[in-house]
Amino acid sequence: MFAEERQRAILEQLRRKGKVTVDELTQSFQVSPPTIRTDLTRLEEQGFLRRTHGGAIAVGNTLYEPPFSERAVLRQTEKRKIARAAADLVHEGETILLDAGTTCHEIALRLKEFDRLTVVTNSLATAQTLAENEGIQTILIGGVVQSSRRATLGALATQFLEPIQCDKAFVAFSGVDITTGFSVIDFDAAQVKRQMMTRARQVIAVADSSKIGQTSFARVAGLNEVSTLITDSGIVPEDRYTLEEAGLRIIVAE
Repeated sequence: MFAEERQRAILEQLRRKGKVTVDELTQSFQVSPPTIRTDLTRLEEQGFLRRTHGGAIAVGNTLYEPPFSERAVLRQTEKRKIARAAADLVHEGETILLDAGTTCHEIALRLKEFDRLTVVTNSLATAQTLAENEGIQTILIGGVVQSSRRATLGALATQFLEPIQCDKAFVAFSGVDITTGFSVIDFDAAQVKRQMMTRARQVIAVADSSKIGQTSFARVAGLNEVSTLITDSGIVPEDRYTLEEAGLRIIVAE
């Protein structure tokens, strides 16, 4: 295993557990303690973790995302405003790709009122919500179910999307930054989001203002790969100006 592969695997363990030790990593990867310490030092230099005595812990929200049930009650007002603005961009009869996540689920609650739509989603909660409307054809993306997200992810989900072409894709991100672009906390989610973006004529990012200026672990796309970002009025004016100067259309949900 190359050092880069091992370091990525270390970060995945750190994402799941919140902390790791040199001893357990040495056993897991069958390498020497100095090799693991070197890996941890390099990852610390990149800002992904903080070294502790005998191991490391995750830093900030770069690697950690609360479960769906916890995120659903955070910044609800902002998410609902974003959802209204997103639904205003949808027209009857369109085919929509709808990402997993609590903001996208709020969009689904708005789309539920439409008479005729096709919605492709990897969100279990969204599929259940939209299935209640017989006028909406709901297609659930197959894949490995990740219970904390209530979503299907992984290589199977990515392959499922290959033959699909949609009018619009609404994709959620945990980080939006002028330098790193759009990012999320792990590679499984990043992989599916990238594929979603290639399967839609128009890509619309949704992220509340707390995500602006943040960078998460797995980069998904550059700013130029998204046509529009919908956020809330909490966005800092300087951030909005910078993102618009980079060519990104910003819709502020009032």
